[in-house]
Amino acid sequence: MFSSGSQQKKVGVIGVGAIGGAVCKALQGGIDGFTLHGVSDPALKQDFNVPNLTQDDLIAQCDLIVEALPPSAAQDLARKCLAARRDMIMISACALLTAPDILDQARVSESRIIVPSGALTGIDGVSSMKNLGIISASIASTKKPLAYAGAPYITDNNIDLDNITEKTQIFAGNALEAAKGFPANLNVAATLSLAGIGAENTGVEIWADPDIAGNCHEITVKGEFSTMTARVENTPDPQNPKSSMLAAQSIIATLRNASASLVVL
Repeated sequence: MFSSGSQQKKVGVIGVGAIGGAVCKALQGGIDGFTLHGVSDPALKQDFNVPNLTQDDLIAQCDLIVEALPPSAAQDLARKCLAARRDMIMISACALLTAPDILDQARVSESRIIVPSGALTGIDGVSSMKNLGIISASIASTKKPLAYAGAPYITDNNIDLDNITEKTQIFAGNALEAAKGFPANLNVAATLSLAGIGAENTGVEIWADPDIAGNCHEITVKGEFSTMTARVENTPDPQNPKSSMLAAQSIIATLRNASASLVVL
């Protein structure tokens, strides 16, 4: 966990949709140790009374960058932040799996990439279990069919989402394959794999269910000395049904923890 230190850190938010907008509002409402310095979004629809800058200018002026972009754009941003020695909170965990050079760059960089838990629960337990040895890790995610619209795997396999009338499994594989096939839908699987035993060793099932009320994620992790099952069902974000409101809140919690006098992890 990074520390906010004694001075206010300037935060730049890049990508101001449902997730980025919620983070901006929280920063303007007040988070100890941080101030919203600016944003970067050519299609900005909300006014936060801060400059809307280019990515390069915002990175140069800020201490910390919050990413809330499509996965392909997130990869280029991560490389820029690391090159500029800027810490970055990155919600697009799938982008890290499909561009391993970013993790290689981070290992030798003076800055860090912080991946929040996003829409997932139980990541703290996974990190603890990893210290003692994880035997297996898997996640089953269920969303309404149209939440997967536009995903490469759906297009490549000609899956007709409109004709799914009951709970149907549409994918089974590992987290790396899921990140490639569903780059905007399965950050939860990528996050689990990064916290646990890696993308190729983390099993993923993806289900489409027209009757489900929210986005549901269930993880099962087996270790040498314990077994953990965690399930969370999130209401889809009205602005972005592919994600949930919990994703933005995990970024906000990460910022609050950086300056809190008591942190429970």
